[in-house]
Amino acid sequence: MNFFGHAAVASWFPGRGGLPLGAMLPDFSTMSGARIMGSDDEEVAAGITLHHSTDAVFHSAPVVTGLMRELDMRLERGGCARGPRRAVAHIGVELLLDGVLVNNEEYRDEYILALEYEAPLSWRNPGDAEKYEALIKRLRESGVPMDLKKPEAIAHRLSRALANRPLLAPSSQDMAVITVALIEHKPRVEFAAESVLGLLRAALLPEKGS
Repeated sequence: MNFFGHAAVASWFPGRGGLPLGAMLPDFSTMSGARIMGSDDEEVAAGITLHHSTDAVFHSAPVVTGLMRELDMRLERGGCARGPRRAVAHIGVELLLDGVLVNNEEYRDEYILALEYEAPLSWRNPGDAEKYEALIKRLRESGVPMDLKKPEAIAHRLSRALANRPLLAPSSQDMAVITVALIEHKPRVEFAAESVLGLLRAALLPEKGS
């Protein structure tokens, strides 16, 4: 899942702010280029653990792997290069799912509370804290990422995220294919969203079931 999806899952558990922040921190670490080591805040630390548990279930779910495989096939048929195709097939499904989840008011509230939560964090390298703070400042200013409801906006995000990775960076032709594929794939992800959430609830909240 991507960062907003992790905040959504964290909203199913007790605790406000710290748990969803921790659940998003591994993604924020990647996005900012900072290497997080952990936190002395118990809720944040539990959220980091929840992130990894969630990803283990999500990435092994047949409905998810099927959606990623289908998007990969759409991109291949359109002639997208292999590197960006494989990256977009993975991340694109996650962001399309986030585009469904942002419609939920509780998830939106949990996300905003998480961004405002202050917690002691430990970092691996000098300068990591500053990188993280710059990211959080930008995310706070942007608010809930409602742009994820639009496949064209997701394509733009993917272009920026992959631009500096030589093996994954899409060409302008690739971007045209990616945009069309995301538009076509959006209804499939919307249809499957409840199944994905049900699987996650059943695995992470077994006493409550799906």
